[in-house]
Amino acid sequence: MKLKKIYTAAAAVLLAALYIVIFYFSAKDAEASSRASEAVTEAILKGYYGIVGGNKKELPQMVILLEGIIRKTAHFTEYLCMGVLSYSIVYLWYQPVWKGRFLTAAQIIISASLDEFHQYFVPGRNAAFKDVVIDTAGGVTGIIMFLLIKNIFCFFEKRRKKKFNR
Repeated sequence: MKLKKIYTAAAAVLLAALYIVIFYFSAKDAEASSRASEAVTEAILKGYYGIVGGNKKELPQMVILLEGIIRKTAHFTEYLCMGVLSYSIVYLWYQPVWKGRFLTAAQIIISASLDEFHQYFVPGRNAAFKDVVIDTAGGVTGIIMFLLIKNIFCFFEKRRKKKFNR
């Protein structure tokens, strides 16, 4: 029980930190947000070119080409983490668990919608329904990932117990 409470506290702190990070990035105006996305994209491409090699003269064009994809991947990843953290807490404490999946999905949809609503009021930014869809897809993927990993661990735990009970 103590481990369960410690995990819940840690997951709740990480979830709160994630909400703060999401709000922080959403509050940046369009120019600052684009600069940050371009910097991340450029760093990823420099790392890629450093490993694979290639023509670094293409870097500026590739940054322009891939910046949107990196930005949407960040949306997806933030909410994937939210899905994993939120559902893991629900899984530990909420019964029946299947209803918890719907509560977590609703939390993710509401969070994504509020994030876009917030961006509507930031200079140069706008609210985009496709971002809500991308965020929700990330959150649902996080729930599914949690379930897959939990089931894999349960499978191996049952095999281990069965092996030692012979």
